Amino acid sequence: MKKILVASDMTSRSDRAMERAVQLATQHGAKLVVMHVIDDDLPSQVVSQMRQTAEETLGAILSSDHAPKDAEIRIETGETVETISQTAKDIDADLVILGMHKPRLFWDMFSGTTMERLVRAQSRPVLLVRDPVTGPYKSVLCGIDLSPSCLAAGKAALEMVPEAKFATFHAVHIPYRGMLAPEASEKQLAPFVKDANAELDKWWESSAIPKGLPKPTVTPSSVQDAFQGAMEESEADLFALGAHGRMPLSPTLLGGFTEYQIRNPRTDLLIVRD
Repeated sequence: MKKILVASDMTSRSDRAMERAVQLATQHGAKLVVMHVIDDDLPSQVVSQMRQTAEETLGAILSSDHAPKDAEIRIETGETVETISQTAKDIDADLVILGMHKPRLFWDMFSGTTMERLVRAQSRPVLLVRDPVTGPYKSVLCGIDLSPSCLAAGKAALEMVPEAKFATFHAVHIPYRGMLAPEASEKQLAPFVKDANAELDKWWESSAIPKGLPKPTVTPSSVQDAFQGAMEESEADLFALGAHGRMPLSPTLLGGFTEYQIRNPRTDLLIVRD
């Protein structure tokens, strides 16, 4: 990991993202670029004043003894997601970091959060920071859904925190479970688990599994229930998952579970859209 881009909106929501960016840049010896985007529809005088304020504020933050000495500040004007994506491309960032967004129910419903739109706009790993930074990540949970995107997310997480403990989970949906396995007994679920294990084994052998990513145990339940159980068992402080839509005409290109995690994260979230 050579270059890390963190986007700050100059609010307290970005503080933890800045702290995590500094921690990761220091851990990897990576170049840290801190950016702030100003709406280019504002009057030029207002833009100039906001630019000066942003430079002073970010400069004060990066003057800390803990911040990398070669950290760079970029103040750009434009539409937020488009500008962040272009900057990430220009500097060839290995990771883009954001803080939690301010909920805007009406806008989010139709356009998505900044994190959602950023993940849709480009395929670089994006880290959403929710929790206070107390040190390097210790435990990482990866969702496995037999897709290229989940492998990309696992690889990105391994590169970002190679010393962390890794766990995985794989949920298997059982159609008409109330009729086919009403008691949810081991005997009733066995045929579904057997088929799922065979599919998982075949995919695991034929895919380029990143070294260090453990093979999951099949869980016959919903993705959300499997995730909850895996989180409790692993005590993960980072959840890595691949983003992709199941339907070709999906307007989000992310998938319902991924969208829910972005809007309601239980911990820090690393997303890669492959």
